[in-house]
Amino acid sequence: MSFKVTCVYDEGAKENTSLIGAKGSAMLVEAGGRRLLFDAGLRGRYLVHNLACLGVDPGSIDAVVVSQAHPDNSRGLDGLLKERESPVDVYAMEGMYAGKGGLLSRFKGDSSVGEKATMHFEDGWVEPAPGVFRTPYFDTGGGYREAYLVIDAPRGLAILSGRGVGGPERAMAEAEARFRKRTMAFLGSVDLEKSKKPVADAYAASFASHSVDDVCLNHRTGRNGITNVRTSLGLAGVKEFYAGLSYTDERS
Repeated sequence: MSFKVTCVYDEGAKENTSLIGAKGSAMLVEAGGRRLLFDAGLRGRYLVHNLACLGVDPGSIDAVVVSQAHPDNSRGLDGLLKERESPVDVYAMEGMYAGKGGLLSRFKGDSSVGEKATMHFEDGWVEPAPGVFRTPYFDTGGGYREAYLVIDAPRGLAILSGRGVGGPERAMAEAEARFRKRTMAFLGSVDLEKSKKPVADAYAASFASHSVDDVCLNHRTGRNGITNVRTSLGLAGVKEFYAGLSYTDERS
């Protein structure tokens, strides 16, 4: 199964384009003839703008997976729903869009927007698209919970991270144990923006111990975090993954 992952929303954006770089995270997965959005960024209008710049019709997205309750990853969903004519499956942690400030309450009385989200609240492993899996919501400490996306390709696993609190090790270990394949690519964020270099060194050692071929980082990694991981893994081993950039594996 070949696949393509495109960063849709990030603080950084591809140069010489009309893409907006803004706080938040979202990635588009295209695999098996389906499109899946992993996270939705902070601002719905920016998400919709960037999708348009990339030639992606919001109505063409088959499912949305939200990695966590943090606004950077979840709040932009309303913008996507407003642009759709039909409902879309949304996989999220139970309670993430409930209550005051939740999904329905933010649509300023337009309940029809909320009806465009068919919510799924399963907590374990789920398969929102063929060969594309969401992990359980891992407890990363302090009451914080986060899920990752795993693409199961013949050549190995690609793991997508929306924030990466606690680093990449647990997601890679859990995915490799389940699918009995190695991690060939890690795409997205590890939470290094406010961390010291020893933390980046530990995360780099984790990537090295799993023999990850491609490490493409963005969002909460921060520029200093990317630089610090590169210090250990080398410039060629760690790439920036800003809005408009894509990772394609056509060898699978």
